[in-house]
Amino acid sequence: MPGLTDALKRQYAELRRRRVFRTAGAYLVFAWLLLQVASVTFQPLGLPMWSQRALIIAVAVGFIPVCVLAWIFDITMRGLVRTEPVSAIAGTTPAAAPAAITTSPSTSMSPIASIAILPFTDLSQARDQDWFCDGLAEEIIDSLCCVRGLRVASRTASFRFRDGSVDPREIGRQLAVDAILEGSVRKADDRLKVTAQLIDANDGYHLWSESYERRLEDVFAIQTEIAKNVAQALRFSLSGPALGRSIRYAPSNIEAYEYYLRGRQMGGQYTDAAWKHAPKMFRRAIELDPNYAQAWAGLADSLAQQLLWRFLPLDEVLPEASAAASKALDLAPDLAEAHVAQGHIRSLAGDREGATRSFERAIALNPELHEAYYFFARDLMAQGDYRRCAEMFEQAYRTRPDEYVVLALAVSALEAAGDPAGADAMARRALPGLEHQCELEPENARLHYISAGLMQRLGRGEEGRVYAEKALRMRPDDFATLYNVACYYSLAGDSERALDLLERAIHLGGGYYDWIMHDSDLAALRELPRFQRMMTDLHDLPDSEMPIRSA
Repeated sequence: MPGLTDALKRQYAELRRRRVFRTAGAYLVFAWLLLQVASVTFQPLGLPMWSQRALIIAVAVGFIPVCVLAWIFDITMRGLVRTEPVSAIAGTTPAAAPAAITTSPSTSMSPIASIAILPFTDLSQARDQDWFCDGLAEEIIDSLCCVRGLRVASRTASFRFRDGSVDPREIGRQLAVDAILEGSVRKADDRLKVTAQLIDANDGYHLWSESYERRLEDVFAIQTEIAKNVAQALRFSLSGPALGRSIRYAPSNIEAYEYYLRGRQMGGQYTDAAWKHAPKMFRRAIELDPNYAQAWAGLADSLAQQLLWRFLPLDEVLPEASAAASKALDLAPDLAEAHVAQGHIRSLAGDREGATRSFERAIALNPELHEAYYFFARDLMAQGDYRRCAEMFEQAYRTRPDEYVVLALAVSALEAAGDPAGADAMARRALPGLEHQCELEPENARLHYISAGLMQRLGRGEEGRVYAEKALRMRPDDFATLYNVACYYSLAGDSERALDLLERAIHLGGGYYDWIMHDSDLAALRELPRFQRMMTDLHDLPDSEMPIRSA
């Protein structure tokens, strides 16, 4: 009898999973309403009595096909798809698991093919663990990004909804995803309670939920379990290197992990103050755990930002940055992020061949690592290899298909490569997504000035002017905003306005001579005396005082 009971429970669960009960209930309600309408209207309309009996028979006969169709098919945001059998959910057993992430042959037909991971809500008493909550979500994103066939919304896209005020169905609509993962974290002393729940973005119903109450140092196992359970609930298999990533690179000191997360959070804030402070967090993590490879890689990357923005002279930063990247690789030769850090440092130091080797190795280790393609593309731009640069930006977009800014950067690369038709086509791909992002983030100046440039390119200059001026109102003293809006006005043929903005940008301490002199957006200004005077003044600055432009 226990076997029969278990079988009945499994069958009942499968009927619920396939939404057969819900479909049957909806059909019965619809049928009852239809018969009520028929009883009131058929006789006044002069229809024969047999027509009402025929309707009753048709409704009764239709019940079974509707239930069968509900068993076989499911309606998702991608349309009508075949529902996979429960065996596809279980994934592979540990003994039979392949060495890399795989999906079953039927997984490509999974009703859910995309997911957004929201930042976990901080329920700690002091409400001071937002960096920890973000880090937990980012680790899960990193693990699930490696699942072939599953599209994971980027951190930038998902983290817009951190306050929990938006309905999951609306989040699904805005991000074009089928499922939402949200959760909460409560941290007290050395104990940690994490709750995670997976929600169907089509109807708002829960697909899976679980709570974990462990010691703080077990956070890495929790991250792995959540990623595995989510993948299984979505009918994918997560195994091999990605499954054990959090545990494999885990520090021996949990406090070091906390400082590492703080450094990562600061690195993602895109402000001068945060970028200058981030290396201190990574250094503290390394003090607590000298063998923490990810902290060494984080230090190298944060120091690379110091070089990129020329906060400090090259000779003050480069030795520590190079040593940090090398140490990360000594500790974890297969850590893709460490190879990216080394490539970034080598690129800024002028070692182009070494940078190429590092970026290519990072991509070979983790073909889904967005940063590898992004920084490789920037390095190729500096080398003048514009065609391959555009290809790398496209690959970066493939790993994060909601990061339309990289497509906009590819437009400049294609233009520089002498392919204006390709640049126009790329601009048409990028602009609709950027406009949508501007709707979602009306206070994001960067999205607005990048959109303005593409609009001008595609013959929508007046609309672009609105976006450009809005960006200026939001960030009137920001170099990147001033520079990029100057590019917009240069393309629009308003040379005086472009020069005014460019001059203001350079007076703020910004501007990298080589970039400005080769920026195709400023070609209309090249022969103007005022532009040439600005470039002469900029060129005469000592190298350590010349900052760099960022898009």
